[in-house]
Amino acid sequence: MEKNVTYNFKLKMQSGERIFGQQIGPGNDPEQTVRTLKSFGFDFILVDLEHNLVNKETIYAYIRAAKEMDIPLLIRPEEKTANFRCYLDAGVNGVMTPRVDTVEEALYAVNESYFPPIGHRGYGIQANSYPLDSQNPAEVPFLALTEYINTNTVVFPLTESLEAISNLPHILSLEGVTGTIVGTLDLVLDIGNINPKALMAEAITADLVDEKLRQVAKICQDAGKVAGIGGFPPEGLARWAKEGYQLLFIPGYVVDGNVSDQQPRIEEVRSLIG
Repeated sequence: MEKNVTYNFKLKMQSGERIFGQQIGPGNDPEQTVRTLKSFGFDFILVDLEHNLVNKETIYAYIRAAKEMDIPLLIRPEEKTANFRCYLDAGVNGVMTPRVDTVEEALYAVNESYFPPIGHRGYGIQANSYPLDSQNPAEVPFLALTEYINTNTVVFPLTESLEAISNLPHILSLEGVTGTIVGTLDLVLDIGNINPKALMAEAITADLVDEKLRQVAKICQDAGKVAGIGGFPPEGLARWAKEGYQLLFIPGYVVDGNVSDQQPRIEEVRSLIG
């Protein structure tokens, strides 16, 4: 178990490198799934609790596997106001909070995820060694422990509405906000005016959607924060990577053991980006 895996992940993003993530649903073997995804070249894994049924014991198994294989594990909580502290205290490395429209909603995630002076997270990490990467809390200064966890935590409010885009410069200005991820399909629904005959591939490439996605990328660039995106097939991800998005969710979920399906997808995206 290496130290500072998530901190190094943050440094990689801050340097401008492109990173690849995969979303996890139910019905998988955690150890096999994590090991396989890392071998494919994924930089992090996200367990999606907003749209999937994954229980806490299974998430703990994902934490154990991710720690053993030195890859960051994030969650998307069921709600932006959910109590996700128990996941962080168990060893999850960060959150992507859904449908964050305001600064106040983003601040909730920051306060729940970080210890002072950044946030107001309550101390509950003595239950196991995963949050500290096996450091003994009795042998490390108390403030060094909380600083270590703060350094190895990421927070990504999801941008899924026009209101969120209008507030994004202020959201990204919050200390502790690593960047934002665009939930493209939710953004399309929020924009509206969808042609009733349009297929999903047509809806996500409408002119106004393009305009808003470029706007998000520019806001992130100006703020020096990470711009992430999902909801596109490989050719769409490659296109937006060239437009400034660096965190890319490979399409599809790992569900019911279909982890091998993700290898050709990530390889295609990388090939298209060049």
